[in-house]
Amino acid sequence: MGEKRSFESFVARFWLEGGTDENPFWRGHIRHVQGEEEAYFQDLERMSDFMEQVSNVPGPQLKRE
Repeated sequence: MGEKRSFESFVARFWLEGGTDENPFWRGHIRHVQGEEEAYFQDLERMSDFMEQVSNVPGPQLKRE
């Protein structure tokens, strides 16, 4: 028939922290929908690491262009 596909779903939220007196920075939270795992992060590399840890599949490759 074809390849069997496996799906993993995540919900990610991003927000800015730091007021007008500080340099603002991005923060985030990610939750694995099929499980109860969740994590907070300050950079996308940590978000990708979390996705890999939960799914046992390498997380998205992050490249700046």
